[in-house]
Amino acid sequence: MRNLPQSYREHKGLGELRELRELRGLRELRELRELRELRGLRELRELRELRSWGAEGAGGAEEL
Repeated sequence: MRNLPQSYREHKGLGELRELRELRGLRELRELRELRELRGLRELRELRELRSWGAEGAGGAEEL
């Protein structure tokens, strides 16, 4: 790579940086989706628990 013109080396370096940023962005998006999914599952579980407690309090053992 040393024999190549500096402008090409700089361009290649910028391309690699851009690629790294894109990969990091994709990873962050995937992590956000996973967090949202986990939060949704937790909220669903909590809702089911609340409903079951409400049913038990009303004298029934209603399940979802």
